[in-house]
Amino acid sequence: MNPKILVGSSNEGKIKEIKQILDQFEIISNAEIFNTLEIVENGDTFEKNALLKANIFYEALNIVDENLIAIADDSGLCVDILDGEPGIYSARYANLSSGILENASDGENIKHLIENLHKKGVNSSNARFVCMIGMIGKIEGKKVKKIFKGELIGKIIDTPCGKNGFGYDPLFIPEGYEKSLSQMEDNEKNKISHRKNALEKFKYFLINYLSI
Repeated sequence: MNPKILVGSSNEGKIKEIKQILDQFEIISNAEIFNTLEIVENGDTFEKNALLKANIFYEALNIVDENLIAIADDSGLCVDILDGEPGIYSARYANLSSGILENASDGENIKHLIENLHKKGVNSSNARFVCMIGMIGKIEGKKVKKIFKGELIGKIIDTPCGKNGFGYDPLFIPEGYEKSLSQMEDNEKNKISHRKNALEKFKYFLINYLSI
């Protein structure tokens, strides 16, 4: 029997993308199981934060249902001209300077990124999206902990384009394309996204581990 997969995220855009990519598995969001679950992302790398979140959800799952694998992702945008910013702070980039710990809105983060590009005297820069998927769970009675990495190389521009996607998608043009991620339909974006790359590695591992 295939395990259920709990996605440790409340980001509806992420959950939608994950469900589309892992469509052969039963996907459950943390909101369907937990009313509240406090998580402090205090890791200094994408990898540490992904495993931290996955472990918190897995430990909570021991009380709820053993037949579940917990996965959590930590992902973000790394812009070359900004020395890798916003990086692990991608979701709260616009709030960093004011010391606010909560995530900022997509619009606020995009505006802040554009302002920082202009401070450098440029309107574009090479950049990459990074996604780390942390997985912790029991598979056939054995506890397994793994990390899976995906990247998408491209560039950032200073003019938002497109209505689809979320986060920094309107500013990001993948290498080899002339349109932003937000100008792509879901099925086109999901073929190349950093999260797709990481999730495909996770799916390949799980299918081979379970021999399905």
